[in-house]
Amino acid sequence: MKEKRNDHVLPPAYDSVERQLMALFYSGVYITNADIVRVGKKLGLDLPLKDRIALLKQLMRHAHDNDCKPRMLQGFVEILQERAQAYNALAQNFPAAAPLIGQWIQKARATAMLLQREMRSDPYA
Repeated sequence: MKEKRNDHVLPPAYDSVERQLMALFYSGVYITNADIVRVGKKLGLDLPLKDRIALLKQLMRHAHDNDCKPRMLQGFVEILQERAQAYNALAQNFPAAAPLIGQWIQKARATAMLLQREMRSDPYA
């Protein structure tokens, strides 16, 4: 009997990216629907504003199908870097909150590094 292929399943590497980006606890940054749509536009994909996870899955499917995963990840790295810069400004303007904000900055930078490492990983995974 011939095994049925599921074309809607993304490789496991996408799961870790999704988990990292969607959880504020891990990334230190809340990725909005508009952020995901913005990354999609950079890849030539027009996404309607809807549920963040559904948008991200649609974006990941597009990136996987069109071999543009590194460009997608770079879009998220840019967002993380922008937020880290905004957090730096907040920490300077509100020194009493700097220890907490520093944690967000560290998480954003760590997530950006994780995505950059993912960009250099096996493109066929």
